[in-house]
Amino acid sequence: MPEKTTDAAVEDMALTQRAREGDAEAFESLVRRYRNEVYALCFYFTRNREDAWDLAQDVFIKAWRALHRFRGDAGFKTWLMRIASNHCKDHLKKKRLHTTSYDDALQPPDAESGDIPSDTATANELGAAIDAAVRKLPPKQQLAFVLREYQGLSYQEMAAVMQCNVGTVMSRLFNARQRLQAMLGHLLEQQ
Repeated sequence: MPEKTTDAAVEDMALTQRAREGDAEAFESLVRRYRNEVYALCFYFTRNREDAWDLAQDVFIKAWRALHRFRGDAGFKTWLMRIASNHCKDHLKKKRLHTTSYDDALQPPDAESGDIPSDTATANELGAAIDAAVRKLPPKQQLAFVLREYQGLSYQEMAAVMQCNVGTVMSRLFNARQRLQAMLGHLLEQQ
């Protein structure tokens, strides 16, 4: 099933075509558009800011070098996220890194925000528990969950990134959510 066409997707295709013809500024526009999303995915896998930035840069270099192979079957973003996902998995295999929890996601809010300290502590505890539970998922379920819930990809985009059909994506995501619910049920009941 083809991805739905949006203004951003049409603009991406135009920028991609110009970049394929050697227009570095067009590719730079694509980098600016997707650098935060690529970084976020790399950070999710590595849990390290420096590694994530290095990997994100590598992803864009790989994308630039492989641009001539981009067929447009999927959107540029989907293609780029597939490169990022595969590059991160390769990096982790090589380094055999163990992930650590998010630094920024668990930081207390600003004092000016008006949050009640006990609510903040509860939210931090829940955030840490969810993060730990997601990391315990099997890799394919973990990737499905991250792409959907953290990156906001559609099922079609996820299928293209994961190189499987939409039904498989839906199954992996359903199973991931079921496992997370089982692991976190006691915490969610307290909320």
